[in-house]
Amino acid sequence: MNIIIIGAGEVGRYLAKILSQEKHAVTIVDMDPVKVQTLTESLDVQAIVGDGTRAGVLNQAGASKADLVVAVTDQDKVNMLSSHISKQLGASRVILRLHDMRPLDGYEFFYKQALGFDVVLSTEVLAANFIVEMVRQHHALEVESFAEGRVYLRRFPLREESELTAEPLQDLRLPSGVLVVAVNRNGKMFIASGEDTRMVKGQLFSIGAARDGDAFGRMAGETAPWSRAAVIMGGGSLGSQLTRTLAKVPGLSVRVIERDPVRARLLAAEVDDSVMVIEGDATDLDLLAEERVGEANVFVATTKDDENNMIACQLAKAQGVDRSVALINKSSYTTVYDLLGLDLAVSPRLLCASKILRFVRAGSPSTISVLAEGKAEVLELIAPFREPVEVQTMGLPKGAVIGAVIHGDSVKIARGDTTIQRGDRVIIFVLPGTHEAIEKLFRD
Repeated sequence: MNIIIIGAGEVGRYLAKILSQEKHAVTIVDMDPVKVQTLTESLDVQAIVGDGTRAGVLNQAGASKADLVVAVTDQDKVNMLSSHISKQLGASRVILRLHDMRPLDGYEFFYKQALGFDVVLSTEVLAANFIVEMVRQHHALEVESFAEGRVYLRRFPLREESELTAEPLQDLRLPSGVLVVAVNRNGKMFIASGEDTRMVKGQLFSIGAARDGDAFGRMAGETAPWSRAAVIMGGGSLGSQLTRTLAKVPGLSVRVIERDPVRARLLAAEVDDSVMVIEGDATDLDLLAEERVGEANVFVATTKDDENNMIACQLAKAQGVDRSVALINKSSYTTVYDLLGLDLAVSPRLLCASKILRFVRAGSPSTISVLAEGKAEVLELIAPFREPVEVQTMGLPKGAVIGAVIHGDSVKIARGDTTIQRGDRVIIFVLPGTHEAIEKLFRD
Protein backbone atom coordinates (compact mmCIF):
# COMPACT_ATOMS: atom_id res chain seq x y z
CA MET A 1 0.00 0.00 0.00
CA ASN A 2 1.28 3.49 -0.88
CA ILE A 3 0.87 5.66 2.22
CA ILE A 4 1.70 9.34 2.71
CA ILE A 5 2.06 10.68 6.25
CA ILE A 6 1.89 14.46 6.62
CA GLY A 7 3.60 15.44 9.86
CA ALA A 8 6.65 13.85 11.51
CA GLY A 9 5.56 14.40 15.09
CA GLU A 10 5.09 11.56 17.56
CA VAL A 11 2.02 10.17 15.76
CA GLY A 12 3.68 10.39 12.35
CA ARG A 13 6.92 8.80 13.52
CA TYR A 14 5.13 5.94 15.25
CA LEU A 15 2.97 5.26 12.18
CA ALA A 16 5.97 5.39 9.87
CA LYS A 17 7.86 2.89 12.01
CA ILE A 18 5.04 0.33 12.19
CA LEU A 19 3.88 0.71 8.58
CA SER A 20 7.39 0.44 7.16
CA GLN A 21 7.93 -2.73 9.20
CA GLU A 22 4.75 -4.09 7.61
CA LYS A 23 6.33 -3.47 4.19
CA HIS A 24 4.08 -0.60 3.12
CA ALA A 25 5.61 2.07 0.85
CA VAL A 26 5.67 5.07 3.22
CA THR A 27 6.43 8.70 2.36
CA ILE A 28 6.72 11.35 5.10
CA VAL A 29 6.14 15.07 4.48
CA ASP A 30 7.32 17.58 7.08
CA MET A 31 8.67 21.13 7.22
CA ASP A 32 11.50 20.23 9.63
CA PRO A 33 14.63 19.02 7.76
CA VAL A 34 16.12 17.54 10.95
CA LYS A 35 13.08 15.33 11.57
CA VAL A 36 13.05 14.28 7.92
CA GLN A 37 16.75 13.34 7.96
CA THR A 38 16.37 11.39 11.21
CA LEU A 39 13.50 9.36 9.77
CA THR A 40 15.28 8.51 6.53
CA GLU A 41 18.35 7.39 8.47
CA SER A 42 16.45 5.20 10.92
CA LEU A 43 13.54 3.83 8.88
CA ASP A 44 12.92 2.36 5.45
CA VAL A 45 10.81 5.30 4.28
CA GLN A 46 10.98 8.16 1.81
CA ALA A 47 10.82 11.65 3.27
CA ILE A 48 10.25 15.08 1.75
CA VAL A 49 10.98 18.44 3.34
CA GLY A 50 8.03 20.65 2.46
CA ASP A 51 4.66 22.16 3.27
CA GLY A 52 1.89 19.56 3.31
CA THR A 53 -0.66 22.19 2.29
CA ARG A 54 1.02 22.77 -1.11
CA ALA A 55 -0.22 20.77 -4.07
CA GLY A 56 3.27 20.66 -5.59
CA VAL A 57 4.75 19.07 -2.47
CA LEU A 58 1.91 16.54 -2.18
CA ASN A 59 2.20 15.74 -5.88
CA GLN A 60 5.93 15.13 -5.41
CA ALA A 61 5.06 12.77 -2.52
CA GLY A 62 2.74 10.82 -4.82
CA ALA A 63 -0.68 11.90 -3.50
CA SER A 64 -2.34 11.32 -6.88
CA LYS A 65 -1.59 7.59 -6.65
CA ALA A 66 -1.70 7.20 -2.87
CA ASP A 67 -3.86 4.47 -1.34
CA LEU A 68 -3.94 6.43 1.90
CA VAL A 69 -2.98 9.92 3.10
CA VAL A 70 -2.79 10.53 6.86
CA ALA A 71 -2.70 14.19 7.99
CA VAL A 72 -1.31 14.20 11.53
CA THR A 73 0.55 17.47 12.08
CA ASP A 74 -0.04 19.36 15.34
CA GLN A 75 -2.05 22.07 13.54
CA ASP A 76 -5.72 21.36 12.81
CA LYS A 77 -6.07 23.82 9.93
CA VAL A 78 -2.97 22.42 8.23
CA ASN A 79 -4.40 18.90 8.50
CA MET A 80 -7.76 20.00 7.11
CA LEU A 81 -6.25 21.77 4.12
CA SER A 82 -3.81 18.90 3.46
CA SER A 83 -6.70 16.44 3.51
CA HIS A 84 -8.70 18.48 1.03
CA ILE A 85 -5.81 18.96 -1.41
CA SER A 86 -4.78 15.29 -1.18
CA LYS A 87 -8.28 14.15 -2.05
CA GLN A 88 -8.50 16.62 -4.94
CA LEU A 89 -5.20 15.31 -6.29
CA GLY A 90 -6.61 11.79 -6.35
CA ALA A 91 -5.71 10.07 -3.06
CA SER A 92 -7.98 7.04 -2.57
CA ARG A 93 -8.47 7.50 1.16
CA VAL A 94 -7.71 10.26 3.67
CA ILE A 95 -7.56 10.17 7.47
CA LEU A 96 -7.74 13.55 9.21
CA ARG A 97 -6.41 14.04 12.73
CA LEU A 98 -7.75 16.98 14.78
CA HIS A 99 -7.19 18.25 18.29
CA ASP A 100 -10.40 20.24 18.56
CA MET A 101 -13.54 18.57 17.17
CA ARG A 102 -15.92 21.33 18.25
CA PRO A 103 -16.00 23.09 14.84
CA LEU A 104 -17.44 19.84 13.44
CA ASP A 105 -20.28 19.61 15.99
CA GLY A 106 -23.46 19.06 14.01
CA TYR A 107 -21.57 19.54 10.73
CA GLU A 108 -19.28 16.51 10.55
CA PHE A 109 -20.90 15.10 7.41
CA PHE A 110 -20.79 18.56 5.78
CA TYR A 111 -17.06 18.86 6.52
CA LYS A 112 -16.51 15.28 5.35
CA GLN A 113 -18.00 16.12 1.97
CA ALA A 114 -16.34 19.54 1.74
CA LEU A 115 -12.84 18.45 2.75
CA GLY A 116 -12.95 14.93 1.34
CA PHE A 117 -11.64 13.05 4.38
CA ASP A 118 -12.87 9.52 5.01
CA VAL A 119 -12.20 9.30 8.75
CA VAL A 120 -11.62 12.03 11.34
CA LEU A 121 -9.91 11.32 14.67
CA SER A 122 -9.25 13.59 17.62
CA THR A 123 -6.41 12.81 20.00
CA GLU A 124 -8.27 14.58 22.81
CA VAL A 125 -11.59 12.80 22.19
CA LEU A 126 -9.90 9.40 21.95
CA ALA A 127 -8.01 9.97 25.20
CA ALA A 128 -11.07 11.36 26.97
CA ASN A 129 -13.24 8.42 25.93
CA PHE A 130 -10.53 5.96 26.98
CA ILE A 131 -10.26 7.57 30.42
CA VAL A 132 -14.04 7.85 30.81
CA GLU A 133 -14.51 4.14 30.21
CA MET A 134 -11.87 3.44 32.86
CA VAL A 135 -13.40 5.92 35.32
CA ARG A 136 -16.93 4.64 35.09
CA GLN A 137 -15.85 0.98 34.78
CA HIS A 138 -18.43 0.69 32.05
CA HIS A 139 -19.86 -2.76 31.49
CA ALA A 140 -19.28 -2.38 27.76
CA LEU A 141 -15.94 -3.63 26.42
CA GLU A 142 -16.03 -1.32 23.43
CA VAL A 143 -18.00 1.81 22.55
CA GLU A 144 -18.09 3.59 19.19
CA SER A 145 -20.27 6.51 18.14
CA PHE A 146 -21.56 7.43 14.67
CA ALA A 147 -23.83 10.04 13.08
CA GLU A 148 -22.37 12.87 15.15
CA GLY A 149 -22.91 10.97 18.41
CA ARG A 150 -26.55 10.04 17.81
CA VAL A 151 -25.88 6.33 17.23
CA TYR A 152 -23.74 4.09 19.47
CA LEU A 153 -22.32 0.64 18.91
CA ARG A 154 -21.39 -1.27 22.05
CA ARG A 155 -19.77 -4.62 22.74
CA PHE A 156 -21.11 -6.22 25.92
CA PRO A 157 -19.74 -9.24 27.79
CA LEU A 158 -22.31 -11.74 29.09
CA ARG A 159 -20.54 -12.63 32.32
CA GLU A 160 -23.55 -14.06 34.14
CA GLU A 161 -27.13 -15.15 33.62
CA SER A 162 -29.29 -12.18 32.68
CA GLU A 163 -32.43 -11.32 30.76
CA LEU A 164 -30.42 -11.54 27.53
CA THR A 165 -29.34 -15.16 28.11
CA ALA A 166 -32.77 -16.46 29.16
CA GLU A 167 -34.59 -16.72 25.83
CA PRO A 168 -34.15 -16.36 22.05
CA LEU A 169 -33.51 -12.89 20.70
CA GLN A 170 -36.84 -12.71 18.88
CA ASP A 171 -38.71 -13.14 22.20
CA LEU A 172 -36.89 -10.34 24.03
CA ARG A 173 -38.52 -6.95 24.57
CA LEU A 174 -35.59 -4.79 23.57
CA PRO A 175 -35.68 -0.99 23.82
CA SER A 176 -37.21 0.36 20.59
CA GLY A 177 -34.03 2.18 19.60
CA VAL A 178 -31.67 -0.81 19.92
CA LEU A 179 -30.70 -3.55 17.47
CA VAL A 180 -28.53 -6.56 18.38
CA VAL A 181 -26.31 -7.06 15.32
CA ALA A 182 -23.80 -9.77 16.23
CA VAL A 183 -22.74 -12.39 18.75
CA ASN A 184 -19.15 -13.35 19.55
CA ARG A 185 -19.08 -16.93 20.84
CA ASN A 186 -15.95 -18.95 21.57
CA GLY A 187 -13.85 -16.48 19.63
CA LYS A 188 -16.07 -16.63 16.51
CA MET A 189 -18.32 -13.82 15.31
CA PHE A 190 -21.85 -14.40 13.99
CA ILE A 191 -24.53 -12.04 12.71
CA ALA A 192 -27.38 -12.25 15.23
CA SER A 193 -30.62 -13.99 14.24
CA GLY A 194 -33.99 -14.16 15.93
CA GLU A 195 -33.43 -17.76 16.99
CA ASP A 196 -30.13 -16.95 18.71
CA THR A 197 -29.81 -17.85 22.37
CA ARG A 198 -26.87 -16.09 23.89
CA MET A 199 -24.55 -17.90 26.28
CA VAL A 200 -22.69 -16.78 29.39
CA LYS A 201 -19.04 -15.91 28.60
CA GLY A 202 -20.11 -14.78 25.13
CA GLN A 203 -20.29 -11.21 23.84
CA LEU A 204 -22.86 -9.31 21.86
CA PHE A 205 -22.79 -6.18 19.73
CA SER A 206 -25.67 -3.73 19.72
CA ILE A 207 -26.36 -0.60 17.68
CA GLY A 208 -28.72 1.87 19.24
CA ALA A 209 -29.82 5.43 19.68
CA ALA A 210 -27.96 7.15 22.49
CA ARG A 211 -31.13 7.52 24.57
CA ASP A 212 -31.76 3.75 24.66
CA GLY A 213 -28.19 2.61 25.30
CA ASP A 214 -28.34 2.64 29.10
CA ALA A 215 -31.59 0.66 29.22
CA PHE A 216 -30.06 -2.05 27.04
CA GLY A 217 -26.87 -2.01 29.13
CA ARG A 218 -28.92 -2.93 32.20
CA MET A 219 -30.42 -5.87 30.29
CA ALA A 220 -26.87 -7.02 29.54
CA GLY A 221 -26.00 -6.99 33.23
CA GLU A 222 -24.73 -3.47 33.74
CA THR A 223 -25.26 -2.28 37.30
CA ALA A 224 -27.31 0.80 38.11
CA PRO A 225 -25.51 4.15 38.31
CA TRP A 226 -23.42 4.58 41.44
CA SER A 227 -22.05 7.56 43.29
CA ARG A 228 -18.44 8.32 42.40
CA ALA A 229 -16.12 11.32 42.29
CA ALA A 230 -13.41 12.36 39.84
CA VAL A 231 -10.85 15.14 40.15
CA ILE A 232 -9.18 16.50 37.00
CA MET A 233 -5.95 18.45 37.05
CA GLY A 234 -5.82 20.93 34.17
CA GLY A 235 -8.46 22.69 32.10
CA GLY A 236 -6.62 22.67 28.78
CA SER A 237 -7.77 20.95 25.60
CA LEU A 238 -7.79 17.42 27.02
CA GLY A 239 -8.91 18.49 30.49
CA SER A 240 -11.90 20.42 29.15
CA GLN A 241 -12.83 17.60 26.74
CA LEU A 242 -12.62 15.08 29.58
CA THR A 243 -14.66 17.35 31.85
CA ARG A 244 -17.46 17.72 29.30
CA THR A 245 -17.53 13.94 28.75
CA LEU A 246 -17.44 12.98 32.43
CA ALA A 247 -20.15 15.52 33.26
CA LYS A 248 -22.58 13.35 31.26
CA VAL A 249 -21.93 10.22 33.39
CA PRO A 250 -24.84 9.60 35.82
CA GLY A 251 -23.91 9.59 39.50
CA LEU A 252 -20.42 11.03 38.98
CA SER A 253 -19.34 14.30 40.58
CA VAL A 254 -16.55 16.14 38.77
CA ARG A 255 -14.08 18.74 40.06
CA VAL A 256 -11.39 20.47 37.98
CA ILE A 257 -8.29 22.11 39.44
CA GLU A 258 -6.82 24.70 37.05
CA ARG A 259 -3.86 26.95 37.93
CA ASP A 260 -4.47 29.63 35.30
CA PRO A 261 -7.24 31.98 36.53
CA VAL A 262 -8.34 33.00 33.02
CA ARG A 263 -8.59 29.39 31.83
CA ALA A 264 -10.40 28.43 35.04
CA ARG A 265 -13.04 31.14 34.49
CA LEU A 266 -13.50 30.18 30.84
CA LEU A 267 -13.99 26.51 31.72
CA ALA A 268 -16.40 27.35 34.54
CA ALA A 269 -18.52 29.38 32.10
CA GLU A 270 -18.46 26.54 29.57
CA VAL A 271 -19.55 23.60 31.78
CA ASP A 272 -22.82 23.19 33.63
CA ASP A 273 -23.40 23.75 37.34
CA SER A 274 -22.77 20.10 38.23
CA VAL A 275 -19.01 20.62 37.63
CA MET A 276 -16.92 22.49 40.19
CA VAL A 277 -13.93 24.41 38.79
CA ILE A 278 -11.28 25.28 41.39
CA GLU A 279 -8.56 27.83 40.73
CA GLY A 280 -5.33 26.48 42.21
CA ASP A 281 -2.27 24.24 41.92
CA ALA A 282 -2.94 20.49 42.10
CA THR A 283 0.62 19.93 43.36
CA ASP A 284 -0.17 22.03 46.47
CA LEU A 285 -0.66 19.60 49.38
CA ASP A 286 -2.68 22.14 51.39
CA LEU A 287 -5.12 22.58 48.48
CA LEU A 288 -5.46 18.81 48.02
CA ALA A 289 -6.22 18.39 51.71
CA GLU A 290 -8.62 21.34 51.80
CA GLU A 291 -10.57 20.00 48.81
CA ARG A 292 -10.51 16.45 50.25
CA VAL A 293 -9.11 15.10 47.00
CA GLY A 294 -8.13 11.89 48.79
CA GLU A 295 -11.83 10.95 48.99
CA ALA A 296 -12.15 10.88 45.19
CA ASN A 297 -12.25 7.59 43.32
CA VAL A 298 -9.96 8.79 40.56
CA PHE A 299 -7.50 11.61 39.95
CA VAL A 300 -6.61 12.50 36.34
CA ALA A 301 -3.66 14.76 35.51
CA THR A 302 -4.06 16.24 32.02
CA THR A 303 -1.55 19.10 31.73
CA LYS A 304 1.15 19.32 29.05
CA ASP A 305 3.87 19.06 31.73
CA ASP A 306 4.66 15.36 32.24
CA GLU A 307 6.71 16.01 35.38
CA ASN A 308 3.89 17.97 37.03
CA ASN A 309 1.44 15.23 36.08
CA MET A 310 3.68 12.65 37.77
CA ILE A 311 4.06 14.70 40.94
CA ALA A 312 0.34 15.49 41.19
CA CYS A 313 -0.62 11.82 40.75
CA GLN A 314 1.87 10.77 43.43
CA LEU A 315 0.49 13.37 45.83
CA ALA A 316 -3.11 12.39 45.09
CA LYS A 317 -2.28 8.72 45.75
CA ALA A 318 -0.63 9.70 49.02
CA GLN A 319 -3.83 11.54 49.97
CA GLY A 320 -5.84 8.33 49.46
CA VAL A 321 -7.21 8.50 45.89
CA ASP A 322 -8.19 5.02 44.63
CA ARG A 323 -6.66 5.40 41.17
CA SER A 324 -4.41 7.91 39.43
CA VAL A 325 -4.30 8.54 35.70
CA ALA A 326 -1.70 10.70 34.02
CA LEU A 327 -1.45 12.14 30.53
CA ILE A 328 1.86 11.34 28.80
CA ASN A 329 3.22 13.76 26.24
CA LYS A 330 6.58 11.97 25.95
CA SER A 331 6.03 8.28 25.24
CA SER A 332 9.50 7.48 26.63
CA TYR A 333 8.11 8.30 30.10
CA THR A 334 5.89 5.21 30.13
CA THR A 335 8.46 3.13 32.01
CA VAL A 336 8.97 5.96 34.53
CA TYR A 337 5.25 5.92 35.34
CA ASP A 338 5.41 2.16 35.89
CA LEU A 339 8.37 2.55 38.26
CA LEU A 340 6.47 5.21 40.24
CA GLY A 341 3.55 2.84 40.71
CA LEU A 342 0.94 5.04 39.03
CA ASP A 343 -2.18 3.22 37.91
CA LEU A 344 -2.53 4.34 34.30
CA ALA A 345 -0.54 6.44 31.84
CA VAL A 346 -2.31 7.61 28.70
CA SER A 347 -0.61 8.89 25.56
CA PRO A 348 -3.24 10.57 23.34
CA ARG A 349 -0.84 10.52 20.38
CA LEU A 350 -0.18 6.78 20.64
CA LEU A 351 -3.90 6.09 21.07
CA CYS A 352 -4.51 8.03 17.86
CA ALA A 353 -1.72 6.21 16.04
CA SER A 354 -3.05 2.81 17.12
CA LYS A 355 -6.52 3.75 15.90
CA ILE A 356 -5.12 4.79 12.52
CA LEU A 357 -3.26 1.49 12.21
CA ARG A 358 -6.56 -0.34 12.63
CA PHE A 359 -7.99 1.60 9.68
CA VAL A 360 -4.94 0.86 7.55
CA ARG A 361 -5.50 -2.85 8.15
CA ALA A 362 -9.24 -2.63 7.51
CA GLY A 363 -10.82 -4.48 4.60
CA SER A 364 -12.70 -1.62 2.95
CA PRO A 365 -12.15 2.05 2.08
CA SER A 366 -15.64 2.71 3.46
CA THR A 367 -14.68 1.45 6.94
CA ILE A 368 -15.31 4.02 9.68
CA SER A 369 -14.61 1.71 12.63
CA VAL A 370 -12.74 -1.52 13.30
CA LEU A 371 -14.06 -3.66 16.17
CA ALA A 372 -13.01 -6.57 18.38
CA GLU A 373 -9.40 -6.63 17.23
CA GLY A 374 -10.44 -6.74 13.58
CA LYS A 375 -13.18 -9.38 13.78
CA ALA A 376 -15.79 -6.91 12.51
CA GLU A 377 -16.01 -3.51 10.86
CA VAL A 378 -18.55 -0.73 10.45
CA LEU A 379 -19.04 0.82 7.02
CA GLU A 380 -20.73 4.08 6.09
CA LEU A 381 -22.12 4.19 2.55
CA ILE A 382 -24.34 6.60 0.64
CA ALA A 383 -27.47 4.99 -0.81
CA PRO A 384 -27.38 5.23 -4.63
CA PHE A 385 -30.83 3.71 -5.23
CA ARG A 386 -33.03 5.46 -7.77
CA GLU A 387 -36.19 4.36 -5.94
CA PRO A 388 -36.79 3.89 -2.18
CA VAL A 389 -36.02 0.36 -1.01
CA GLU A 390 -36.86 -1.55 2.18
CA VAL A 391 -34.02 -3.18 4.11
CA GLN A 392 -35.67 -6.62 3.98
CA THR A 393 -35.78 -6.60 0.16
CA MET A 394 -32.18 -5.53 -0.46
CA GLY A 395 -30.63 -8.99 -0.50
CA LEU A 396 -27.84 -8.24 1.96
CA PRO A 397 -25.05 -10.83 1.93
CA LYS A 398 -24.67 -13.19 4.87
CA GLY A 399 -22.32 -11.54 7.32
CA ALA A 400 -23.75 -8.03 7.03
CA VAL A 401 -26.53 -6.15 8.79
CA ILE A 402 -27.73 -2.56 8.42
CA GLY A 403 -27.65 -0.85 11.80
CA ALA A 404 -28.86 2.68 11.14
CA VAL A 405 -30.12 4.95 8.37
CA ILE A 406 -29.48 8.71 8.47
CA HIS A 407 -31.90 10.75 6.37
CA GLY A 408 -31.14 14.46 6.73
CA ASP A 409 -31.39 15.19 10.45
CA SER A 410 -33.36 12.00 11.12
CA VAL A 411 -31.67 8.84 12.45
CA LYS A 412 -33.47 5.47 12.38
CA ILE A 413 -32.25 2.20 13.85
CA ALA A 414 -32.85 -0.20 10.96
CA ARG A 415 -35.64 -2.78 10.92
CA GLY A 416 -36.84 -4.98 8.08
CA ASP A 417 -39.42 -2.43 6.93
CA THR A 418 -37.10 0.59 7.23
CA THR A 419 -37.01 2.48 3.93
CA ILE A 420 -33.73 3.71 2.46
CA GLN A 421 -33.84 6.60 0.00
CA ARG A 422 -31.27 7.90 -2.46
CA GLY A 423 -28.65 9.99 -0.64
CA ASP A 424 -29.26 8.44 2.79
CA ARG A 425 -26.20 7.59 4.88
CA VAL A 426 -26.30 3.91 5.83
CA ILE A 427 -24.34 2.44 8.77
CA ILE A 428 -23.57 -1.24 8.13
CA PHE A 429 -22.03 -3.83 10.49
CA VAL A 430 -19.99 -6.37 8.50
CA LEU A 431 -17.88 -9.46 9.08
CA PRO A 432 -14.67 -10.05 7.08
CA GLY A 433 -15.20 -11.12 3.50
CA THR A 434 -18.45 -9.25 2.87
CA HIS A 435 -17.06 -5.84 1.85
CA GLU A 436 -17.02 -6.47 -1.88
CA ALA A 437 -20.63 -7.71 -2.01
CA ILE A 438 -21.88 -4.78 0.10
CA GLU A 439 -20.05 -2.17 -1.95
CA LYS A 440 -21.34 -3.74 -5.17
CA LEU A 441 -24.87 -3.50 -3.77
CA PHE A 442 -24.34 0.20 -3.02
CA ARG A 443 -22.72 0.99 -6.36
CA ASP A 444 -24.77 3.27 -8.59
